[in-house]
Amino acid sequence: MSSYPIPDNEAERQAALDDQYILDTEPGEDFNRITRLASQMLGVPIALISLVDRQRQWFLSRVGLEPSETPRELAFCAHTICSDDVMVVSDATADDRFRDNPLVTGDPHIRFYAGVPLQTRSGFNVGTLCVISPQPRQLAGTEQQLLQDLAGMVTQYLESRRNSYLCPLTGLQNRRPFQEAGQRECQRARQNGDALTLLIFGLDDFPGFCARFGAPQGDRLLQEMAARLLNQVGESSLLGRVTADEFAVLRPGMDSTEGLALAEQMRAALALDGWLVEGVRHPLAISCGVASLGDDDSGFKDLFRRAEAALSQARLSGTTPA
Repeated sequence: MSSYPIPDNEAERQAALDDQYILDTEPGEDFNRITRLASQMLGVPIALISLVDRQRQWFLSRVGLEPSETPRELAFCAHTICSDDVMVVSDATADDRFRDNPLVTGDPHIRFYAGVPLQTRSGFNVGTLCVISPQPRQLAGTEQQLLQDLAGMVTQYLESRRNSYLCPLTGLQNRRPFQEAGQRECQRARQNGDALTLLIFGLDDFPGFCARFGAPQGDRLLQEMAARLLNQVGESSLLGRVTADEFAVLRPGMDSTEGLALAEQMRAALALDGWLVEGVRHPLAISCGVASLGDDDSGFKDLFRRAEAALSQARLSGTTPA
């Protein structure tokens, strides 16, 4: 069996997939409905929405298949994403690319495969909608159009979901996806015995700022805050806008002492710069709460709750407590 092909734009394609914030999440009913329809309307036992990740294909939704993922080198879909066309394999045992594939020689004994790339609005193929049968067969013209139409519905749902998960003003994750990602990081830290620290920055009296300078200046301030935080924390951290005037930073591998030092450094730098309005620089009051994962935390929600409590205390006292 030949090695799987790599798209020329693999780095950008992977970034587009990561930007969906959907890997390892629970499938929604919209996606499950599509795989059921694909299986029933094309008369095949297996239908999958497959997202091609770095070293695996992960199934966002699946009908007729038990595993939630397979290695990328075994994935028919790894070939499908290299083109914008529908890929059809009528009989995998007669195809040099797949005849020795363990998914062909063993369970689920793939013979027929048809897959449509799932292309983002920016033009990257992040996965496929595919159907599979243990019996060789052809794909009729009407069936191909049906599969393409269903794939179009998948991409629409993906885009809609992504938009609902991101703050339209700052482009950061909203509270819900931030907490979902935080829970995964919390579980990973528990398994590996690593430190994990959460920082929540709050703009003090943000409503008063907007009342004084206007809503457009408030929007600019939020965008600038997001940009500054991104620039300071880098790609190793999770960053989200978790309320109207609060930003959360989750730092894997950072203990409480390091977290407190970083929080005060960032808070002081942001406050010192102030905010420029019509040539006049105005003070910018920012508070921060810090909490590190502890033995008493049952999950990320407990860690988040303690960081928010620390932020409330900081706003009252003008300090950065943990």
